[in-house]
Amino acid sequence: MKVCIVGAGVVGSYLAKRLSKEGFEVAVVDLDPTKLEALSYNYDVMTVNCNALEVNCLKTVQDFDLFVVVTESDEKNVSIAVLLKSLFNKERVILRVSNKAFSSPPVKEFLKCETVNILSETVQAVINHVKYPFALDVVRLEGENILVLKIKVTSESFLAGKQIQELSEIRKEIPFTIVAIEREGRTIIPSGTNFIYPGDILYIAVKEEDVPRLTELLRIDYSPVKLVFVFGYSRFTEELLAQLSNLPVKVKFVCSDIEKCEELSGKFPKVDVFHGEFSDIEFLKEEGIDKTDLSVSITEDEEENVLSAVLCKKLGVKKTLALIVHPEYERIVTSIGIDVPLVPRKLLASKVYRQLSRRKFIDIFELSEDLEIVEVEVTENSADKQVKDAELCDLIVAVKKEDGVELARGDTLLKRGDKLICIKRKEK
Repeated sequence: MKVCIVGAGVVGSYLAKRLSKEGFEVAVVDLDPTKLEALSYNYDVMTVNCNALEVNCLKTVQDFDLFVVVTESDEKNVSIAVLLKSLFNKERVILRVSNKAFSSPPVKEFLKCETVNILSETVQAVINHVKYPFALDVVRLEGENILVLKIKVTSESFLAGKQIQELSEIRKEIPFTIVAIEREGRTIIPSGTNFIYPGDILYIAVKEEDVPRLTELLRIDYSPVKLVFVFGYSRFTEELLAQLSNLPVKVKFVCSDIEKCEELSGKFPKVDVFHGEFSDIEFLKEEGIDKTDLSVSITEDEEENVLSAVLCKKLGVKKTLALIVHPEYERIVTSIGIDVPLVPRKLLASKVYRQLSRRKFIDIFELSEDLEIVEVEVTENSADKQVKDAELCDLIVAVKKEDGVELARGDTLLKRGDKLICIKRKEK
């Protein structure tokens, strides 16, 4: 497949590198020759130095299949998408937006494009950590009511030492599937005979409404999030504070900009707003940083976010989140003690992978380094078989039928046209 990326900023460059490495034919369009030169020198990508708002510029890439429009301007992205749809009849266009209006259903229907609101996606990632504090991470299967929870097994855990098939009685009460196990640097797609050991990281798929009961049955001990610190102002801050205000948590916001503090204190009466620096240790101690369940460092300054999160961890915060601009830094920041790096660029990448259909895969995004979640349609050859007898992928997580989605059991009967949500190893 030929993929054209419009915009060679951090997002566009990241996508170009990833897709090029995976063997896609990639073109990048941008007005800045310096950015394009760096890409063409290091990666096998075609670069086009022109203004994508001009028709002649788009003509040079009109034979590409998928267009990903990721400049820094919402208005420019929408305009380019309109040109691609109206003048070149391009069906597959993804555009990045920050304004919620551009990602609303009526606008998406009018544009007939896949819009990705990185702001909303990033804020939702934070909210997931408030709702599910026991999870290292949460992946939501788009369009479905299924979560994949990433949970670490401790020596005291109810799951430690158990064989997966021993959990069958619990599965009868609450359907769930252990879709993968990370152990000592490798990833296992498990069967019923696999054992669970302390130190394992489990990926557990479960319907969202069943999560509370599942934590009871698996005896996952955790304390709900009660106190959240938010550090710094950025384009993400206001939506984050708005959503946190609707949850049963105490929120304290700290910012060095006095004008922003005054503005936000009026907008969000439920939030305690403080004018100060993240490095003021005495102030943080006075405000109970050592009793804080979650801190979110979310300024536009990546370095400040990292320093703030490291300091919060040192002062006793249970879980720290930091906004990271460069996806390449993700492993580095986790190695220095930050619990969760928030990487908006990867959220966009997952949306792009959905459009890169291979072997009739409909939905693709990263689960771990060497696994992916895919959606496969049941064909005539696999119809009328039970899940345990189907050989369509490494592990079937759920089955999408006409009347809804159900987590897969061994005796679930497959019908032609059903769609399977599967775990699959990535091709090397």
